[in-house]
Amino acid sequence: MIYASTKLNESSTAKVFVDSTGRRKRILMLSGIAAAAGALLYIGVIVSSFVQAPSAELTTKGTVVRASPSAAHDSHR
Repeated sequence: MIYASTKLNESSTAKVFVDSTGRRKRILMLSGIAAAAGALLYIGVIVSSFVQAPSAELTTKGTVVRASPSAAHDSHR
C-alpha cells in the first residue's frame, strides 16, 4: 500500500539526475582514457618482452645435466 501511494505522486517526465555542467562526463572520459593508456602500456611491455626473448638466449625447456658420481659424492662433504 505504501508502494502504490508513492507511485501516484511521481511524474513520468521528471528527470532523476541532471548534470548540466558536464563534470561527470569529463571525469568518466578521463578515467576511461587513463585506463586505456594503462592497458596499452601493459600490452606494450608484454609485446616487448616477447620480442626481446630470442635475443636473451633463454631456452624454453629445462635441461638436465647428470653429474658424475664423484662430483655428487664431493658435494655431500
